[in-house]
Amino acid sequence: MVHALKVLEFSRIQEMLADHCENELARSAALSCLPIFDEAEVQHEQSLTREAFDLAGHELPSLRGVYQVDGALKLAAKGRAMDPGELAKVGQSLYVFERVRSSLLERESSAPGLIEISDAMPELPDLRNRIQISVDMDGFVLDSASPALAEARSKKLRAEKLVLSRIQAYTSGRFRDLLSDTVTTQRNGRHVVPLKAENRGKIRGIVHDSSASGQTIFLEPEDVVAAGNQLREAEAAEKAEVERVIAELSAWCGDHAQEIIAGLEAAGRIDLIFARVRLGRETGCCLPEPADFATIEIRDGRHPLLDPKIAVPLSLNLGGEVQGLLITGPNTGGKTVSMKTVGLYLAMHQCGMMLPAKVVKIGFFPQIWADIGDEQSLQQSLSTFSGHIKNISAALNGIERGGLVLLDEAGAGTDPTEGAALARAILTELQSCGAVVMASSHYGELKVFASNQPGFVNASVEFDVKSLQPTYKFQMGTPGSSHALKIAKRYGIPDHVIGAAEEGFSQSEQDIARMIEKLEVAQKQATRAQSRADQLSSELEELRADMEEKLEKAESERLKIRKRASEELDELLRQIRIETAETFEELRKNPTQQGRDKARQRLKDLQSVGESFSKDMRPKEKPKSESKEIPLIKGTKVRVLNLKTDGVLLEDPRGKKVMVLIGKMRTEQPLKNLLAIEAPAKPEPKKATRQSAGLVRDKAQKMSREVHLRHFGAEDAADELERFLDEAILGGATSVRIVHGKGEGVLRNVTHDLLRRHKSIKSFQLADAEQGGHGVTIALIK
Repeated sequence: MVHALKVLEFSRIQEMLADHCENELARSAALSCLPIFDEAEVQHEQSLTREAFDLAGHELPSLRGVYQVDGALKLAAKGRAMDPGELAKVGQSLYVFERVRSSLLERESSAPGLIEISDAMPELPDLRNRIQISVDMDGFVLDSASPALAEARSKKLRAEKLVLSRIQAYTSGRFRDLLSDTVTTQRNGRHVVPLKAENRGKIRGIVHDSSASGQTIFLEPEDVVAAGNQLREAEAAEKAEVERVIAELSAWCGDHAQEIIAGLEAAGRIDLIFARVRLGRETGCCLPEPADFATIEIRDGRHPLLDPKIAVPLSLNLGGEVQGLLITGPNTGGKTVSMKTVGLYLAMHQCGMMLPAKVVKIGFFPQIWADIGDEQSLQQSLSTFSGHIKNISAALNGIERGGLVLLDEAGAGTDPTEGAALARAILTELQSCGAVVMASSHYGELKVFASNQPGFVNASVEFDVKSLQPTYKFQMGTPGSSHALKIAKRYGIPDHVIGAAEEGFSQSEQDIARMIEKLEVAQKQATRAQSRADQLSSELEELRADMEEKLEKAESERLKIRKRASEELDELLRQIRIETAETFEELRKNPTQQGRDKARQRLKDLQSVGESFSKDMRPKEKPKSESKEIPLIKGTKVRVLNLKTDGVLLEDPRGKKVMVLIGKMRTEQPLKNLLAIEAPAKPEPKKATRQSAGLVRDKAQKMSREVHLRHFGAEDAADELERFLDEAILGGATSVRIVHGKGEGVLRNVTHDLLRRHKSIKSFQLADAEQGGHGVTIALIK
């Protein structure tokens, strides 16, 4: 299996998975993960991935804050003090444990497997809190670690200030001229001043060093010595308390080391499971569906290491009735990629991963064997053929029922006749052992073998004979031609050489080659037909779903109307009962003829109300029209009886069938299945582009050329003026007189604003004084 994973390049899948992990524990697990060969464990891993997939849409805490500190914890359990940074990482990891457990428990019903794993995460809130208030993530022990540490640091700070104040007194006071520089420094951790050598003895203190030239000595003044000693004592107290805190926390962690290490492993495992989902979502993968033992069905899959933008989808089924699949076709056409895809799908599935396909149904495979690529080895003195045989021998001797065997170029690397015979025998032996085999070859004898051998199926990768380029499309059920001569011609081999090669074929070999090419063409045609049929089936399914939705809506509406009618009827009956009771009560109180007449009239009124309601509740009958048969012509709306839906004729019938448009789908239907329900709509008559002279003249005679707006409000005045102008323009007027009055000028402003905006007004102005002045506007029409 190790060899199989190597030639399948499974290490690159491990690296991709590791890149999607959040912590080092998961990354390490991803880089070392291998397929599981226990069926129950595989199913469990896939169920965990499904749980994580279902939770991926929720906001879950990150596992990035879990650190790989198991080594430090093991040493702490033996009494070793931990580094402050390691303690901080333990505290952060404990914090993440709490958050992850809490989040998963909120979704207990949908993540039982993940919760079971998280049970290993210990809840140690006291230890976690103690670490977090004692050490930060930079490994610094905080003042809050203990009162004694806070006091020690306070004393240290006071001592530092005292030392600095005393040392600065020498650089800025009366001793300034005795120094070679005003900058103080330290020697052996003590604060000193740079004293000129010739001034030795003028300041009492301890000499700690001198310059290289000997002209400067570094002196710790006597009063600074005492302050420095206090500082050293404070630093020692601080160091002792820090060590005590670290030792205490380390011992505490050591007491719980096994629990915390188990929690780290659980956190890494959960992160790895979620990494499968992150990788799967990013690369367009699906959750594999369970299938029978040692079977795989792929629909629109791709090699997981290829760019999804350029990878050609692969669809196949292998195992069960199809125990062996023999792929033939041109070199670089995709045979090896197809085999590697199947091998990687199996390995990824049995690691609990998602698979890059639209749909994958896959069962459990107990083994993976692969002989792919050039197995030549100079170090082991193996030729290409010997290398292949060594791998195949291992598979034959160790194969189990249901094991997957991938053989690239079976029988290649030796005499073609012997190679084909050997390959046929190997395939037959693997089949008899119950293996599931996927092999590639160029040998014509193996194509015939796969056609005749029960349980084996031919497959091919498509080749475009026009462009002489592979299309990489995988085709089940049809052998493929290698097209060696066509490819050789494309790359410049002379025609006479190609001709000589063709003459070397026997008649039967030429017949087989032509038969395979015809099968390839037939396969393409069948694939296109199937694609079209699938498209039509999909459109019909959409149409059916649409019809069902409309029927559901109609039924829902019917029930609503019926409920409303029932409620109205109940209310009406209640009112009638009340009215009837009141009528009989009045008749009892006034049993005269007048009273009886009045009661009779009220009862008649109630009867009329009931009849009116009954009439309203009856279904409205469509008005009867003259019975006229609707012809079946282009544009006729028809009922498609066999589909129970409506459509429109796209053409006049010619023969016994006609094209019908149903929704967005075109379909040919027999005339006997169509019932005309509505004739084509008649085109609307064109509107007259100009009115008759008589109509214009009539309008002109009847219309007024003056409008009075004074009794209107501003809004109504604008509407009236617009109506007036429309009639004036229609009547052919060239000018109009608008009386808006003087007043405060509101109507005048409304009038002028409208005239400015009107496209048919040429100009306007206030009338002369004798014609109304500021109370009248004269407008000229274009």
